[in-house]
Amino acid sequence: MEVIFWMIIQVIVIAFAAPFFDGIARVLRARLQSRKGPPDFFQTYRDIIKLYKRGRTAPKCAHWFFTYAPYFMYATGAAMLACIPIAYSGYESIGFSDIFILVYLGALLKFVFGVASVDSGNPFAAVGGSREQMIGVFVEPVLIMSLLVVMLVAGTSNLVDIRAMVRAGEIGYFIPAFAVASISFLWAMYVESGRNPYDLAEAEQELQEGVLGEWSGSDFGIAHAALILKQFAMIGMFLAIFEPWNFTNPILALAVFLVKAGVFYVAAVFIDNFGSRYKLISSFRQNATFALGISTVALILYIVGA
Repeated sequence: MEVIFWMIIQVIVIAFAAPFFDGIARVLRARLQSRKGPPDFFQTYRDIIKLYKRGRTAPKCAHWFFTYAPYFMYATGAAMLACIPIAYSGYESIGFSDIFILVYLGALLKFVFGVASVDSGNPFAAVGGSREQMIGVFVEPVLIMSLLVVMLVAGTSNLVDIRAMVRAGEIGYFIPAFAVASISFLWAMYVESGRNPYDLAEAEQELQEGVLGEWSGSDFGIAHAALILKQFAMIGMFLAIFEPWNFTNPILALAVFLVKAGVFYVAAVFIDNFGSRYKLISSFRQNATFALGISTVALILYIVGA
């Protein structure tokens, strides 16, 4: 029961704190682009609250899947955060804190997001949804290969056990396969968090944000909050595996996690603004192939015993 309690607490705390870091990222992005931008770091809170107060609308051609997709996405994002050992990291061999569960939940959220965009009947949303699924085709092999190396090195897929092994010094960056896998996973985490330069700059709103185009009111607010939760879940997954250093006190552990995750979240803004823009099919395929090569090197290093 204590595990369930802290699992719920960490989801609630992160869910309420995550929009604050999104507000920081928005303000920073505006300053880097010489725009006025939001007045403060709390703008995302105001936007979500304003959307929650508005009514729901849906296209006549949309089905029940489109209507309930935002709620399912939010629940999936919350479940991902619940499975990451942050506040309950002292407990051993917890069944639901497993790498496979996190991978499946992340893939499920992306699937629901893509199908709902097609079900909306909006051609821009359908293009954006198909683009999201194509990104998943490129990123998932890198993600899975990197995590496979971690599981082979640790001998388990349980995140609590892996975290304990890293903190005890049994595994870590001193193992070449583990170190190389962290590089490829970092790339996959960045792309999966939704902050990537792999889009057409002249059609960014139509392709990147068109997926959300037909949601409005509370549905749009919930979908937006769900995507922020997923971003923090991907960062949390990286921190739980490769940078698990934290306090044993659950409250202090949550506070430190928010700081560490916030640094990753805000640092991505610099890549967004200073990195070049790429086309999806050509340049993204080359980048994904290179990242897959890195994860393959990590697997080879494990096989040869390095």
